[in-house]
Amino acid sequence: MSRERITEGPNAGWTVWRREPDGRFASLLGDFYFREGAQGVECRMETDRRHSNGLGYIHGGFIMSFIDMAMFGIIYRQLENSAAVTLSCATDFLSAGIVGTPIEASGEILKETGKMLFVRGLVTQGGVNVASFTGTMRKVPRKPRPEGDGHDGRPQSHQVD
Repeated sequence: MSRERITEGPNAGWTVWRREPDGRFASLLGDFYFREGAQGVECRMETDRRHSNGLGYIHGGFIMSFIDMAMFGIIYRQLENSAAVTLSCATDFLSAGIVGTPIEASGEILKETGKMLFVRGLVTQGGVNVASFTGTMRKVPRKPRPEGDGHDGRPQSHQVD
């Protein structure tokens, strides 16, 4: 996944996380934008028909995937020397998302321990609250990315502090 700061056009001031199409889940979602704002980190994604459900609204699974990415956007400064995994994410859907309009999220770190980060935030679209979320992230050592299609087995279990 590449990270690039945008300096021109409608996305000027945002940083984009872009995954080239490689068959992995994140590349199916689209580009993810984030920036530091007055209220902390702000995140954004465009929406289109591929993000819709059978009723024509934004699919809840897409919103939850966006939230998971937003939580990493919120904690990215804490990950200079490590990676992280999501341990839990609670989502409350508040309103339907409209396809074709960007969704945005902002949030904050509620608490950080040596290995854990607790976050909360809000997903909005055009000023309407779409979902609220809380999550727990665990810092893990950054290891080289696997070759090919993934790991041979599950990561080792670690005691949660």
